[in-house]
Amino acid sequence: MRNPLKLSAQDQPYAGSLEEILVDDLYRRAPVPAVMLLPVLGAFYWVLADVIPQRPVIGWIFIALVLLVIPRLLIVLRADRIKARFPEAHQRLLFFAVPTVVVGLGMSAINIIAAPLITAEQLVMLAIIAAGINSIAIISMSSSLGTYLLYMAPNIGSIAVAELIGPPLAFRGVFLFLVGTNLLSLVVMATSVHLKARRNILLQLRNNEMNALLQEVNCQLKGEVEERMAAAAELKARNEDLEALNLRMAKTHARMLQSEKMASIGQLAAGIAHEINNPIAFVRSNLHSLASYVNDLVAVMKAYENAEATRDGEVERRKLAELKRSTDVDNVIGDIPPLIAESSDGLSRVEKIVRDLKKFSHGGKASWQSVDLHECIETTLNLAAHEIERNAEVVREYGTLPPVACLPGQINQVFLNLLVHAAQSLVHRGTITIRTGRDGDSVWVQVQDTGPGVSPEDLSRIFDPFFTTDFTAKQVGTNPGLGLSVSYNIVQQHGGSIDVASEVGKGSTFTVRLPIEHRPSVEDAA
Repeated sequence: MRNPLKLSAQDQPYAGSLEEILVDDLYRRAPVPAVMLLPVLGAFYWVLADVIPQRPVIGWIFIALVLLVIPRLLIVLRADRIKARFPEAHQRLLFFAVPTVVVGLGMSAINIIAAPLITAEQLVMLAIIAAGINSIAIISMSSSLGTYLLYMAPNIGSIAVAELIGPPLAFRGVFLFLVGTNLLSLVVMATSVHLKARRNILLQLRNNEMNALLQEVNCQLKGEVEERMAAAAELKARNEDLEALNLRMAKTHARMLQSEKMASIGQLAAGIAHEINNPIAFVRSNLHSLASYVNDLVAVMKAYENAEATRDGEVERRKLAELKRSTDVDNVIGDIPPLIAESSDGLSRVEKIVRDLKKFSHGGKASWQSVDLHECIETTLNLAAHEIERNAEVVREYGTLPPVACLPGQINQVFLNLLVHAAQSLVHRGTITIRTGRDGDSVWVQVQDTGPGVSPEDLSRIFDPFFTTDFTAKQVGTNPGLGLSVSYNIVQQHGGSIDVASEVGKGSTFTVRLPIEHRPSVEDAA
């Protein structure tokens, strides 16, 4: 069973503070018993006035007890100095313990010395006075249980001794029982008051510690909140910087894409001009021949009109026959339809080239559309025909493809970059094979060439901006190192991927994979 007077393990850290508070509390309560000592001694003197002449030592003890009041009050008045000189609480407690013991022993000596000379009524009065002052002392010195018991126990005990050696009482057993009960009840009461006061003090100490800890935690939390607010402000500033940077990057990418497109158009301009000049040249030649044919036919028609108007029909018929032989009217009539058909075909070719060029140059401004990738490939091949067909034969191995959601102009740019890259890689005339197919929810397009291939160390950097292989670096007038990088970014923005496989001496294969249904983000849509 745990001793209630002993501190528990969780309260041991408060032992020093508890003793300090109890002693300080005793200093605050000390004037009460010091002042009460005078009326107590007066009551004792009134009860024992008849026996003091017979025992003068009792008077001297009264004088000594009165003199103890003065230093006890001085101790309370000089408590701060005593505390500074004696920082240990148990040292300062001796200033109260010593006079308390002296008072208790002095009153016990008075009771015992006066017992043989007093009456039974006086003995009862002494017991009543002792019980009253002890009860008051419980309240005035409750914080110091030991100091109180040093005063109370000898005083009550001396009453019991005085009863034994003093005058006989009618009910001695009852008196002894009352004295013992009084002693026990006072001890229990004093202990209870002391423990209650100690619990209150311990509770206050815990509260103070928790408040201090709470203040420390609050200060720490305040510091963390300030740090987080500062971090949030810094993060917000960084986010704003990143948004501005992303906007600049988006603008830069758009400019780079447009630059690559214009570079590709410039690169194809000579070939496109050649493709346009061919049909225009034979259309012009055909129109010149057609104009000559028309003049001849007009001359023949006028001759027929003149022949009908004259009388000498035979002469005119001879002239008409000679004119028909000289103008070769039959061949002219037979040659006119092919000339018209050939001219119409040439104009259609020019119209198609212009239409494809318009799609390619302005397609980047269009919105997301579902398009036929085969049509995109053919448009690109038509534009790059002069660039590709002079170096390679194009082999088409098309599969069945559904319409694919994309930005047609950008996808055309990807196909153009891959096809021109394949054509430029051919040192000698070779073959470019275009394959297409579907794989689940995505489609793929392969561009394979029979060029010299790319070395493994260059293959890992082939999509890096401004990286060029040996054969592309030798091409005069090409845009250095942006075509494949731009193509890679376009395919990434379309939610797809682009891979390359190459073997030195056997050629390279670029594979573009695109989702059939792609939901563009805000950045992609922009």
